[in-house]
Amino acid sequence: MSVEIVFETHSWSEDNDRGIATGWRHGRLSERGRRLAVELGDRRREDGLTAVFTSDLTAP
Repeated sequence: MSVEIVFETHSWSEDNDRGIATGWRHGRLSERGRRLAVELGDRRREDGLTAVFTSDLTAP
């Protein structure tokens, strides 16, 4: 049995907009981050992924 792992980097946060590295702190997705998240979902929708794991960044 083989396992394929797909890794996508995090989206864009409000801290990124201000030039701050969020690191391990809780951050919030910026408008750009929400748009990028939708684009990622559209891009991966038909990939047949078995599981998706995400960070804890949330939209307001």
